[in-house]
Amino acid sequence: MAISVFPSAAVRGLLFLALIPLPFARALAAAQETSTEQQAPPAQTTPAQFDDLAARAAAARDQQDLPLAIQLYTQAEQLKPDWQEGWWYLGVLQYSANQYSGAIDAFSHLLQLAPTAVPAMALRGLCEFETGAYDDSLRDLEQAVAHGALNQPRNEQIIRYHLAQLLTRAGRFQSALDQYHFFAENRVDAPDLMLGIGLAGMRVSSLPKDVAPEDHGLYQAAGNAGYVFLSGDSEKADDLFEQLFVRYPSTPNLHYFYGFLLFPHDPGLAIDQFHNELAANPTNETANAMLALTLVIAGRYSEALQPAQRSYAYAPDVEMAQLALGRALAETGDMKRGAELLNQALAHDPNNLEAHLGLVSIYSRSGNRKEAERERKVCRDLDK
Repeated sequence: MAISVFPSAAVRGLLFLALIPLPFARALAAAQETSTEQQAPPAQTTPAQFDDLAARAAAARDQQDLPLAIQLYTQAEQLKPDWQEGWWYLGVLQYSANQYSGAIDAFSHLLQLAPTAVPAMALRGLCEFETGAYDDSLRDLEQAVAHGALNQPRNEQIIRYHLAQLLTRAGRFQSALDQYHFFAENRVDAPDLMLGIGLAGMRVSSLPKDVAPEDHGLYQAAGNAGYVFLSGDSEKADDLFEQLFVRYPSTPNLHYFYGFLLFPHDPGLAIDQFHNELAANPTNETANAMLALTLVIAGRYSEALQPAQRSYAYAPDVEMAQLALGRALAETGDMKRGAELLNQALAHDPNNLEAHLGLVSIYSRSGNRKEAERERKVCRDLDK
C-alpha cells in the first residue's frame, strides 16, 4: 500500500518552514562563513531600528503571521541588504505564502551573498517550477542535488518529485525514471505520480498538468504498471502490462516501456518487448537502438548486427548506437571498426563498462595482451 506524505498546496509551505530551518540554517551558516570575505560592506543603517525590525520579524514568523513577517523582513532588508538570515527567512515565508516571484528574488539575493547556500538553491528551484521557469528550475534543482540537497528525507521527496517531472519535460526519460524509482521503492504516493511515471516511461516530454484529459487513462495505467514493477512486484506488473497491450495494441512506446524496465533484470524478455514495439511501430528508432544493445548484452551478436547498423545510421553520434554497433561488429569479425566505435562511445562516457569489456575482447583476440590487461584493470575498477 502506498503512503502519501505530500501535504496539500495550502500547508506545504508551512511544513517547509517548520521542517527546514535547522538543517538549512546549518548549511546557510557554513555558506556564510565561506562568503564573508567576499561580501560588500553593509549599508548605512540605524542599529536600533534594524534590531527592532529583526526582532519583530522573528516574532511574527514564530507566530506564523506570514503577511506581517514578510513585511517586517522586507523592511529590515531595506536597512541592511547584506543580512543573509533575513533574505533566507523572507524567501521561505514568501514560498510558504505562495508568493513565488518574491521568494525567487529573496533567494537570488541570498545566493549572491552566499553562492554555496544549497537550501536556498533548492527552494529557488521549487519556486521557479511554480512560476513556469522550468529550465531555471531544472538547473537549480540539479545543482542543489549535486551539493547534497537530498540528504534531508522530507526535502528529498519533494525535490525528487519536481525533478522527475522536469527531467521528463527535458526528454531525459531514463533520469526521470531513476527519480521515480525512489517513490516506488519506498511505497510513497504523490499527486499525479502515476501519470508522471507513465509519461517518462512512454517517452512523452510533457508535465502531468499539460496532459489532455482524454489521455489520462493511458498514462495513469502505464504509470501504475511501472510503479508496481519498480516496487518489486514483477508478477503483478506483468499482468498489468498485458492488460494494457490488449487495450492499446499499437500505442507507441508501451512495449518499449516494459522492455526498458525488464532490460536490467531479464534481457531475453526485454528483447521480446522491443520486438513487439517494432512490430507495432516500425519507425521507433529508440526501440531499435535498445533492441540492438540488449541483443549485444545477451551475447546474440549476429542478431544485433542489423538493428545496430540501422541505429547507427539513424543517430551516429549517440553513444548507445556506437556501443551496440561496435560490439556487434567486433564479435562478428570486424574488430578494427568495432574498436573505433567503442572508443567513440568512450569519448562520450569514459566509464562505460560495456565499451571497456568490448575492448578487452578485441585486444585479447588480436593478441594485444598489454592493452587487454589495461582494459581489464579499468573494468575491475569500474565494477567496484
